[in-house]
Amino acid sequence: MRIIRLSVFGESNLLRNVYVTYAYNRRFLLNTDTLLTRIRLEQRSLIDINKKLYELERLLPAPAPEQFIETAKSAALLSEHSTAQLRNFLFTLCGGMPQNYYLQAAKMQGICVSVKDGILSVRLPALLPKKTRTEGFKFLQSALHTVLKQYAEQQNLPHFRECTICIEHIYDRCLPLKAVRDYDNLEMKEILDIIALYCMTDDTGALCDQFQTTRFADSSCTIISIMQKEKFSAWLDMKKPAKSVKN
Repeated sequence: MRIIRLSVFGESNLLRNVYVTYAYNRRFLLNTDTLLTRIRLEQRSLIDINKKLYELERLLPAPAPEQFIETAKSAALLSEHSTAQLRNFLFTLCGGMPQNYYLQAAKMQGICVSVKDGILSVRLPALLPKKTRTEGFKFLQSALHTVLKQYAEQQNLPHFRECTICIEHIYDRCLPLKAVRDYDNLEMKEILDIIALYCMTDDTGALCDQFQTTRFADSSCTIISIMQKEKFSAWLDMKKPAKSVKN
């Protein structure tokens, strides 16, 4: 790669931007065929995903459960592969991870962190995984780290020693009741360890109480709220009673 140095005014920020821009454009000019190949591979991946979605549609309105689940799994796996490939493509173009990438990814995924009246709330766009199937949740961890780190740096993130951890398991109302899992089958340690790193002395039972509830809504997610123990009763009063059955 050839970079022309303009040194009349020294190594100013403006000139450094000129060097980077020129090198960036040269890279595109030199790798057009490679870029086109990668783009077309990604287009094929999206076509494959679309085919699986059409297969799911054709199985309605009375699909065989096992076939429907297997087809949905295939679509999800193809999507995972496509996402990973696109991410690697971007990182290759940029020579690494672009600035604020995981913050933007967290926003796209639906990860939200907020503090109100001294209560920290973390919304995750998925249900907590079973203890035997934690792989599918790992894609959220880097983004969650980044969001909590930024919030701690830019705003006042409360710190808790003795506290109550409230976990709301919110299921998509289109799911059957049998989809609701037992609390003791859910893996919470990895997510709580990440949250504790930024706002808790420790998540040990010697310091923390834990409350869990389940309800149904328009989409599945998990909301984790952390508060001083004396605020738990008022927090609980503000919440609608957990629904053990769907309306």
